[in-house]
Amino acid sequence: MTTKIVHTGELISLNHYKSLNWRKLKARIDILKLQLAPKIAAAKIPPSECIELRVTHNTRLDIDNITGMIKPFVDMLRDRSIIPDDTKNVWDFLQISYCPTDPKKSVTFYITSFDKKPLEK
Repeated sequence: MTTKIVHTGELISLNHYKSLNWRKLKARIDILKLQLAPKIAAAKIPPSECIELRVTHNTRLDIDNITGMIKPFVDMLRDRSIIPDDTKNVWDFLQISYCPTDPKKSVTFYITSFDKKPLEK
């Protein structure tokens, strides 16, 4: 089962992780998590033994900088008990791409849930 969640709101880039002090970064991450929480809840993603995550975006961020959005999103999946953990045993696939047809200033998360880990790729 694949679930789609579109986020238009707070953006955190990898550059923020490098340039902000921890208090300012935590404040931005907390805002992002507050924005993501209702979207994740509304998606009604069932608890899963493992996931694959595909991300598209239409932002001004470079593709490597969009990775700053991934950790808070996956942390929210864990916090909401959608996944038991965020280790490689639960989550071992990530794909990121720029998509000019996505809504402007948006990040779209595609979560594919599995009852058990898929066979080796």
